[in-house]
Amino acid sequence: MLAIIQHNFTGIDGLTVSQRPRPHLTAEGVLIAMETLPVVPSDWHKETNPHATAEQAAQLPRVIGIGGVGTVIAVGQHRDQQLLNQRVLVMHPQGTYQEVICNTNPDWLFPLPDTLSNEAATLTAGPGTALVLANFIKQHPSDQIMMTGANSVIGLILCQLLGPAYPGLTPIVSPASQAYFHHILPDFPCYLANHVKTTTGRRLLVDIAGSPRLLQQLSANQHPAEIVSIALQSTELTVPFTFVHEDFDPLIYQHFIQDVTEQKLQLPIDRSFTFMDTQRAQHYAKDTHSRGRVLVDLRH
Repeated sequence: MLAIIQHNFTGIDGLTVSQRPRPHLTAEGVLIAMETLPVVPSDWHKETNPHATAEQAAQLPRVIGIGGVGTVIAVGQHRDQQLLNQRVLVMHPQGTYQEVICNTNPDWLFPLPDTLSNEAATLTAGPGTALVLANFIKQHPSDQIMMTGANSVIGLILCQLLGPAYPGLTPIVSPASQAYFHHILPDFPCYLANHVKTTTGRRLLVDIAGSPRLLQQLSANQHPAEIVSIALQSTELTVPFTFVHEDFDPLIYQHFIQDVTEQKLQLPIDRSFTFMDTQRAQHYAKDTHSRGRVLVDLRH
């Protein structure tokens, strides 16, 4: 079967399409024919930096990807036989960019309702991190919450989790992304970095964009009391700084699936690429302004 393999740390262009043995079905396993995969920043970070995550992703060669949507094609004798032919969202740290995977952890497998499209692959990365930020914000009351990267997938989901009336919410976007943000979330205000209104009281700076230059600019002009980031693990700024990340919780993913199904949560989608165009998909996601999650489709 075909798989996208990382052999070195030379970046996106070092990926290859290679043949790998198809996994065998075990008594505890479920075979899934993968269909739709998300392109996320952790992909290209791992492809250039062996220390990008705490996972054992630096052991090369490896199949890229951590999650996606597929259809169950075989079920081991010790698993729920009703999973057969079900479309599922699956987390698979061993790599999802391959035609078939074998899931052995029931907590990482989520059956999808018929009404939910394969765009549910977007849930692989984004909503859980946005929820971590939402909880941090609620636990650190502030008069102004400045959010960089508000037009990103995580930023758009975070805005929805907080709601347009959340006190002090100040989403910050680039000039090129202002119209896009308003199109996706017309009920929310957004601001350019140079146009953020100065307020009195405590200011929290939420960093999603991961731009030290932008943090420097906002810190100089707005003097935040605290910075929380999902993109940077440290800063040279003399401001209390916290790096946060998602801790996987299957209950959270079940909740998000329900919210998307009931149209309580909108998942921003950009465009899809074919499996053979995975390199081009990553370049597009990395090098262009975020316009929603980029997907890779194995069905074409």
